[in-house]
Amino acid sequence: MEREKSYAVYLKRGCIAVLKVEVFFKLIAFFVIGPLLDWAFTTWVLGDIPVFNEAMFLSILSPVSLVLAVIIFLAVALWCYYEISCLITAVYLGRMREKLSLEDILKSSKEAMKGMRHFSLPLSAIYFVLFLPLVHAGYLNSLVPKVDIPRFVVGELQRTSMGNLGIRAIQAGYIVVFLILLLVPFAMVLKRESFPKAVKQNFIWYRQFSWKDRFLLWAIFIFWILLENWILDSLQGKLIQDQDFNLSVLKYFLRSHTYRVGLACWIVLALIQCVAIVLVFLWITRLLDKYKALPYLPEQAGGKEGLKKGLPAKAGKERRIARLCKKIWSSRSSKKIWAGMLLIAIAAAATDYFNEAPLMHEPWAIGHRGCIFEAENTIAAVERASGLGADYAEIDVQLSKDGVPMVIHDEDLQRLADMPEKVENLTADQLQELTVISNGEKGKIPTFQEMVEAVKNTKDKTGLLVELKPTAENRDELVSKIIETVEKCNAKNQCIFMSLDYESVYQLQAEHPEWWIGYCIYGGVGKMEDAVWEYNIDFLAVEEGLASNKFMEKARNSGLAVYIWTSNNFDDMENYLEMGASGIITDLPDLARDTIDRYMKDHQEYYAYDGKGYPKKKN
Repeated sequence: MEREKSYAVYLKRGCIAVLKVEVFFKLIAFFVIGPLLDWAFTTWVLGDIPVFNEAMFLSILSPVSLVLAVIIFLAVALWCYYEISCLITAVYLGRMREKLSLEDILKSSKEAMKGMRHFSLPLSAIYFVLFLPLVHAGYLNSLVPKVDIPRFVVGELQRTSMGNLGIRAIQAGYIVVFLILLLVPFAMVLKRESFPKAVKQNFIWYRQFSWKDRFLLWAIFIFWILLENWILDSLQGKLIQDQDFNLSVLKYFLRSHTYRVGLACWIVLALIQCVAIVLVFLWITRLLDKYKALPYLPEQAGGKEGLKKGLPAKAGKERRIARLCKKIWSSRSSKKIWAGMLLIAIAAAATDYFNEAPLMHEPWAIGHRGCIFEAENTIAAVERASGLGADYAEIDVQLSKDGVPMVIHDEDLQRLADMPEKVENLTADQLQELTVISNGEKGKIPTFQEMVEAVKNTKDKTGLLVELKPTAENRDELVSKIIETVEKCNAKNQCIFMSLDYESVYQLQAEHPEWWIGYCIYGGVGKMEDAVWEYNIDFLAVEEGLASNKFMEKARNSGLAVYIWTSNNFDDMENYLEMGASGIITDLPDLARDTIDRYMKDHQEYYAYDGKGYPKKKN
């Protein structure tokens, strides 16, 4: 009974201490360290030049940029490790002390930084910044809360059984490695050891544990991983992202119902994680104590005397400033003037703060590669999407060997036709002879002209969102053939265009500035607000992992429509619409149609263009 009582006391102390630590680190990460590191990376590494897609990986390859990027990465690692050391220290000291201040935890944890002053720092950085957030169990931090395999990669792999198997194998692999190195952070924090020595100490502890205790410890973390994945799946589309904590948080909160729901869910999940951290860390410390392996850690409660010494001088300065301010404010001649100026400043700031630019047009339902109910990128898939209420159907176009624009996504035919040949190495006739299989359905590869003619005959005149997929050698030819086909079929009002290749976008825009042309983005680094002025585009099509209130606000204020791909969840779609999305690119156009129709009934928005189709521009 006494043991249960002491454990309950430890749990209460630990929860209070961990909550203090998490509030402190989250505020610092969201509003200080995060923006500072982002500024440093953008200014020093990128040189204030925003880059997107594959250019992201090439932007830091110069020697100077690479060195600066490594320095920033190491700085991130030190901060992530410091937060984890504070969490471990908070639970550890909570076992010994009734009252534990944040100052005590922060000071005691500084000693643990000795383990990072070692030649193995780069290895430690990879472990704390990339690996632990990838698993996201137990050792959490606020600066890099979670690392995921990019959605655009996972999405493509999930379209095949082998891809799904590969994803599961990768996940199982890094979870196994995580369990093998499970006690490394405890060794680094409690024994003040470097990463290599901590790995060695980790295995020493494991050898001391019985098999029962070892498996029980692993089972606890596996349960954490499974439970959190279930919670995240249940809250899909409801949670807000960490970048949504910025100076516009009040505006998001007042404007968006989904933001308020997401914030509430985020807070509840954060509290659950705090309790889970305490429970798990208490279990580990008790386990180490059981085998007489728990290191002695000085309480490090000192330091208050130094603080007291500086108080009188500081207080004296504050009193002098306060007297001066009071004297100025109390002056009758200036009191009304100061009050009026203050009110004007507040009103001006509030007006600017809550002012929003209009959205470009009413939101569209856009079928991704047609829809999921037929073989992708086939005429049947587009016609089905039209029947399900899609405003546009997104298709992918690339050139055949003989220069014919063909509607197909992959560069090769391995996934769709079980052939290793590349599309650019086969003629149009050879491609059209093939039978492709996707979404459990069979179909034929159409030419772009056949697809355009087919949509012109759809009942609701569904449009095409044409994604150009050129190679470096055939970019000019592809752009030219697309223009030729659209003009030949008189389909300029039924087609809009985009590409991951900005050169194709630029050429198309130069030839036909009156067409609706956008840039497709799956990732980017640098200042988005600079990019939207630099690129000559009408809209952005962004991978849904990039969609946040902050991102959408920047695009909206710059007069750009944003279409988000590939969203197949009702909650996600609703959230994106409240953020200001002008289109949802989805495998399920019927769900998007229903979500948009519901949204339009319940929301009143001001649109710069309220006609049918896309906003017309002068030739």
